Amino acid sequence: MMKECLKYIIDLPKTVYFNYRCLPKNQAVKLPVRVRYNTKFGILDKNSVVINGDCARSMITLGYRGGKFVNEHKGYISISNGKIIFNGKCNLGEGFGISVESGELSFGNNFYANRNLLIECQEKIIFGKDVLIGWNVSIRDTDGHSVNRQPFVEAIEIKDHVWISSDVTVLKGSCITDGSIIACNSTVCGIKMKDKNCLIGGTPAKIIKKNVEWTE
Repeated sequence: MMKECLKYIIDLPKTVYFNYRCLPKNQAVKLPVRVRYNTKFGILDKNSVVINGDCARSMITLGYRGGKFVNEHKGYISISNGKIIFNGKCNLGEGFGISVESGELSFGNNFYANRNLLIECQEKIIFGKDVLIGWNVSIRDTDGHSVNRQPFVEAIEIKDHVWISSDVTVLKGSCITDGSIIACNSTVCGIKMKDKNCLIGGTPAKIIKKNVEWTE
């Protein structure tokens, strides 16, 4: 108990700053977002975070609960001309990196990501509820550069109860259906899934099996 209290005290300066910077005061006072002490802040626009529904202390945790066997890095978050929306409980493991620039990033209830999740959002990335993400996953709705004047930004949607395994990359324009699984070391390149409960994998990822079911 004493150890946990000390950890909370160490985290408090970053936690208080983030909440009062990014949330309206009536929510910030409840400290619903707990931020680990070693998290680095980029640009944090005022009122750039939205929490839908009831707020409770530490219902959202940034930089915690990752697998101990995965190398630990410092977290990073930057929100510039964009929004992050939380629709319930959310945990991002150690080493997370989030950059939202002129985009909208939305997390559904009961979202969990293991260590080293990287998200770059310039348009829209939507996660449904009960999404589970392994370690070393990268999700980007932008290529960063245009090639042959083709669009280089396109929204990503990851629907309810999706399991993204470790070392996966999800790129712009991808739509992952309810109950689906992305296999380890896959690269998802704009796949538009229609059937639910599918296992996809490979580079580029394709449907491997249908009618799968996974439990946490």
